[in-house]
Amino acid sequence: MKNSWLRLTGGMLALILFAGCASTPEPAPAEGPWTPSELSFALSGNDPVEGFNRSMFAVTDFGMEYVVDPLGRVYTSILPRPAIEKFNNLCVNLEFPARAFSCLGRAEFGGAWDELCRFLINTTVGIAGLFDPAGAWFDIYSTESDFGQMFAAWGIGPGCTFILPFMASLNVRDGVGSIFDMAFDIKTYIPYAGYATALNRMVVAHRAYEKAVAGSADRYKTYHEMMLLRRQLQLKMYFYNALNAAAEARKAGIRPELPPDRPVAPKPEWVSAGWRTIPGFRPQSPVLDTMRVAMFQPQNDDDPWYFRLSVFNGDFTKKCDVREIRFGEELPALRYGYWHAENAAPETAEERLLAGENGGRPEKLLVLLPGIGGDYSGMTSTALAELFYRSGWSVAVLDSTFTWQFYLATGGVLPGFLPQDGENVRRAITLVLDDLKQEKLFNPFRSRITLMGYSFGAMHTLKVAELEQQSNRLCIDRYVAINPPVDLRYAMKQADALAGTGRDWDADKAVATVIEIAGKAMGAMQNRYPSYDPENPGEEPFNYGVPLSQEEADYLAALYFKTSMRGLLFTAHREKGLPALSTEYRWGRRTELYREIDRVGFEEYAEKFISPELAPLTLEELYAQSNLRAFGDSLAANPKVRVVHSADDFLLSGEDRRFLDRTFGGRLVWFDCGGHLGNLYVKSVQQTLLDLAETNNEPVITESVCK
Repeated sequence: MKNSWLRLTGGMLALILFAGCASTPEPAPAEGPWTPSELSFALSGNDPVEGFNRSMFAVTDFGMEYVVDPLGRVYTSILPRPAIEKFNNLCVNLEFPARAFSCLGRAEFGGAWDELCRFLINTTVGIAGLFDPAGAWFDIYSTESDFGQMFAAWGIGPGCTFILPFMASLNVRDGVGSIFDMAFDIKTYIPYAGYATALNRMVVAHRAYEKAVAGSADRYKTYHEMMLLRRQLQLKMYFYNALNAAAEARKAGIRPELPPDRPVAPKPEWVSAGWRTIPGFRPQSPVLDTMRVAMFQPQNDDDPWYFRLSVFNGDFTKKCDVREIRFGEELPALRYGYWHAENAAPETAEERLLAGENGGRPEKLLVLLPGIGGDYSGMTSTALAELFYRSGWSVAVLDSTFTWQFYLATGGVLPGFLPQDGENVRRAITLVLDDLKQEKLFNPFRSRITLMGYSFGAMHTLKVAELEQQSNRLCIDRYVAINPPVDLRYAMKQADALAGTGRDWDADKAVATVIEIAGKAMGAMQNRYPSYDPENPGEEPFNYGVPLSQEEADYLAALYFKTSMRGLLFTAHREKGLPALSTEYRWGRRTELYREIDRVGFEEYAEKFISPELAPLTLEELYAQSNLRAFGDSLAANPKVRVVHSADDFLLSGEDRRFLDRTFGGRLVWFDCGGHLGNLYVKSVQQTLLDLAETNNEPVITESVCK
């Protein structure tokens, strides 16, 4: 007990001495654009001890990967998921005093009362807190309050960004608050309870942490920004208030409002290709509908009995075989994901002799190219892989060329020039097929290959189709492009226009808007979205509406495009220095570099970063050759190509739509709505993709034909 009071006394002294450190940060710019770096600056000010914080985070990152991961594999294989979750409930219940007293300390009397009621109900009816009848039966929810929030309510500033290993706090104020949280935690006074709680909690948090930082070029930066948003939501008690509001609405019989239903769009006069409608889609706007791509999720990726680390976990993602290819011996490896179809026949000499080169039922291999910034582990890529895997396909998924991983793997080639990207993608596919053949996971004598890409990856798919028409090296039987932009310059202008959203906001407006977007998005992503069947919508349609305003959706889309470019430019500047960036890369001082990178638009990227590397090619020539019209005749004459598109995709101009329709004719399927990729969760769209990828009535192209 004496040690606990020493912690309290020392914590209060630290709070008084250090909370003033950057507690009144240098003002953020009065005008936008409100990039991720500017928002981070507005929320937490400068990071004056960034080198120290990065070192401390590196300890956490190392521990999560090399300590928590192996221990978690054993722990989660011994204990099933329900047992681990119930133990976590017990630990949360024992932390009740800290939440209750911190609510009282900031005059949140309703929250303090709820915490007391939850403790009494869950301790008795919930068997010491193993279960949560307070929330499930009585709609009494946790405030998730802590002493850091109480200090913030008292007007104490956050202080410096200050990170310690395995602690969720991001600043001095919250770090000191965590000392008080421990002092008011019942588990602190139970021998060894802290160690058991720490292991259990880190195992529970491992998947969320892994998803947050996976694929990031700078894991510290990603973690810091994600935790800043999470902390702001906690300070506003966002989810506590949202749960209470939803409970009140249920009691009053008020259901969440669906977007208004609209008549099915008629087929435009200029359309000669296939035209399909999606009854009951309830479109909101092209950009808002684009946000629905997040509702296209793997359907078998949340094992109810075992966590992801367990050897018994049955998630689809867990079945992924992460493999590597190399463009050169001295170059870093490029990883790709591979799912081997369970019914795929093994490659054996005996089977080949019995079946003949083209005998027997052919295997099917899908090679998938993601959109801008996407990688093999992304949700859209994984959901598409699962869709085809369930239909008997083996699936190989690559990273987008517009990622820092692909940049390093190709020896430092900046993406964005379509002919160059197409050659690099073609080379990557060659290496993937060679790797699979070497490991006897792919039989060129018995396989049909479909190359599929979506968004930016769809442009690469079509470019590879043109290259293969000139010289058939990959033996691809079918090319399927999902929502390809036509004119890369027009698509860039659209993305840059979205980046202007909120330019006139002041700092308070920007922070409030972004926190609101984050709360709505995180709340929506907690839902599991089943595929939508227009033919059988059910008596009570599932709400696929996006809970954002148009301005919020525009801003969120702009943030996605910005962050897609960030990791690429950061890595390129770190590796060889980019003349277009004036800020020097320094390991422990990156804040200003990120502020400069985040201001770069796509047109500026093309003009100042790509074009100089392609000299004497001019900028206009770069744009002309990165347009599907540059090889439209080849696409029109290629019978292997199929295209699926949305008529309201905001990355297409009116003339782009007519070009696609003229070029592909009956090999193109238009859907009346969905924005950019926002209708992939619809079963009729999924079935269309499966149908277009099939080549059952065509002969298998053998390896000898390709030579």
